[in-house]
Amino acid sequence: MKKIFFSIYKESLILIRDIQGVMLLFFMPMILVVVVALLQHKTFQNLSETSISVIIVDNDGGEVGESLREGIKNQNIFKVTELIGDSIHFEESAKKQVAEGDFQIGIIIPKGATKAIKRRALLLVKQQVPSIKVDTTSTKNSTEINLLFDPVTKESFKLLVKSSFAEFSVKSEMSIIFKTYTKVLDALMNTRHDISYPDEPAFEIKEQLVSEYNDGILPNSTQHNVPAWTLFGMFLICIPVAGNVIKERTDGCLARIKTIPVNYFQIMSGKVAVYVLICVLQAIVILLMGIYILPLLGLPKLQLGNISSFLLISITSAFAATGYGIVIGTLATTQVQASTFGSVSSVILAALGGVWVPVNIMGPVMREISSFSPLNWGVQGFYGIFLRNDGILEILPYANRLFAFFLVCLFISIIFRKYNVKL
Repeated sequence: MKKIFFSIYKESLILIRDIQGVMLLFFMPMILVVVVALLQHKTFQNLSETSISVIIVDNDGGEVGESLREGIKNQNIFKVTELIGDSIHFEESAKKQVAEGDFQIGIIIPKGATKAIKRRALLLVKQQVPSIKVDTTSTKNSTEINLLFDPVTKESFKLLVKSSFAEFSVKSEMSIIFKTYTKVLDALMNTRHDISYPDEPAFEIKEQLVSEYNDGILPNSTQHNVPAWTLFGMFLICIPVAGNVIKERTDGCLARIKTIPVNYFQIMSGKVAVYVLICVLQAIVILLMGIYILPLLGLPKLQLGNISSFLLISITSAFAATGYGIVIGTLATTQVQASTFGSVSSVILAALGGVWVPVNIMGPVMREISSFSPLNWGVQGFYGIFLRNDGILEILPYANRLFAFFLVCLFISIIFRKYNVKL
């Protein structure tokens, strides 16, 4: 035990000599969290907080155009500009402004849209009341509403907009059909009723957060980025850890230490203890930043779930990151090899683990591969804590995998060091 204590003391002295480097281990992940959270803040905001600029060209000027325009304007997410009238210049102007990015969406309602829908409604009524007369001079029973998108618009955004406008269109058509039926019945019964189509839908869709945590922690830019980039910052510590291992070996320090009756595990235990402590402190500092600093920048306040679970997943993640650095330093022969491989592999593991791109939008093959990334285990554990308030039992499987990853890395380092194998 005394040998392990002095090994920890030695590593602490080495770090203190480069206090600027130690400070960077804390400041750089903090800056990374702030920058990414600010960049992604709008993405995680509710759609109702987003203003989508829309230009509407209403060539119809009838009930269909009016109903669509009112329906779109009543939605808080759209900022509407209207051009009403049958003019080719309006259409060309709308296309040009959408193409130039002045508007995100353009809508062109064709002339005669209302007449076509009314004729469609009359044909439906005629199936039940054959005696009514329908204009046979026109064969147009439907109409086309053109949606204009900038070519750079994402497909997911297009689908969202199409579904919204399809809802408005169906509501407009049903309103016209309802009014047509009312007029036909009034004519047949020689009565007059002023019945309006209900604005409220028959079915109300209620949104509910599915969470075991009664207070319901909503996912936002802070809840996503603080745990994800904290974990990424931890794994970047593999670079200084690996560099420390290589420098100790190349400077002859390791050879001198081996003159003392200590084994390789005792030598590495000092590095593990010191760097695990740094990683845990790093996680705590970023956690406090999420609670107290990010709200000052206009970002949501971090809502922490179970503190014991947080400490457990932070400690096991720190062990995994430190073990990864040790195995890189053991296998690499130069610091250039270690820094290059360590940085690039950390980015790859982060991408696979869901730090850059959420796992749920990956393809089936990538999701399977992602399950083998230690950063994925850490991210899922942190998400369980930050979004579902998971306790220790719920995140224990992820913690076990992370600690097992550390043990595997340490075992590989000891075996490769024993047989003097290098990359």
